[in-house]
Amino acid sequence: MCWGCGITMHPAAWEKDKKVRAYFKKKRHIQHHHECDADADADADADADADADADADADADADADADADAESTVIRQGQKASVRNILDSAPGLMPSGLKLIEQRPVVEPSFSGDESKSSSTRSASSQSGEDNSPERQSRRQVNAIRNICRAFIRFPHDRGMSLNVPGISGQIYMTAFKKLRNEVQPYPEPKIFYAPLLWNKFTENDENLIIPLSGEWGKDESGKPKPTRSYQIYIDWASWSKAKRTVVRKELEAARTEAIEAKDKGLKDKAWVFFIGEQNAENPEIFYVNDYRLICAIVGHITYP
Repeated sequence: MCWGCGITMHPAAWEKDKKVRAYFKKKRHIQHHHECDADADADADADADADADADADADADADADADADAESTVIRQGQKASVRNILDSAPGLMPSGLKLIEQRPVVEPSFSGDESKSSSTRSASSQSGEDNSPERQSRRQVNAIRNICRAFIRFPHDRGMSLNVPGISGQIYMTAFKKLRNEVQPYPEPKIFYAPLLWNKFTENDENLIIPLSGEWGKDESGKPKPTRSYQIYIDWASWSKAKRTVVRKELEAARTEAIEAKDKGLKDKAWVFFIGEQNAENPEIFYVNDYRLICAIVGHITYP
């Protein structure tokens, strides 16, 4: 999805043998909205750099790179000051809320032969937004917390923007999120919780994946910091497919590795785990998560203006 106007974008150059970085591009017959910020930057770069004889694929690659650069520019600006004027009309950058959707195939009444297939195809096309002149879209809901959490990190000066997450206390980004304190304690209000990921190995079996988070710290015999009591997320994945288990595990492992590398380079980035879960009433160290869409790991530096 284009972050500027909301039209559907498709992955390109993602295969391992491609020589350009992976990116997303629009279909040829679909145009960005005329006020789309991403398209404005893309057109400017394409006009300046493209040769008259460049083929269609080269133009598409240039536009995709420009879209990515435009988004990066907004993110850099958002680290220093409010960019709400852009976020209000950029559906992909600052989600308005969370709406978990059970993804089931849409089945239409079948009649006979090719006629029913044609009807289903037309219906799918009409729902996917094939209009050549799309309406400019505003912020929208998402089906997982990842983009919400990414926005929380990227745009610290705009955490006063609205956020509707069912069951969560708080109606803006600032109040919907809650960082787990170092001292282990109960959290009676439901929030989007987050904490640094510990570098310890994960524990897993057929029922659960157990993720260690930062909590209380002490010192070992040599005086080095040592976790003494930490939070733990019990991910109930008994009913998950092997693919879903692998995706979540690999994401957490990759975040841990990236955070270690960032530490070695002297960077401030940490591996943050965000989740919506239920705390154990008798043991406040433990949280339970049962939906893969309600947990994610993002490496970054969180600031609090």
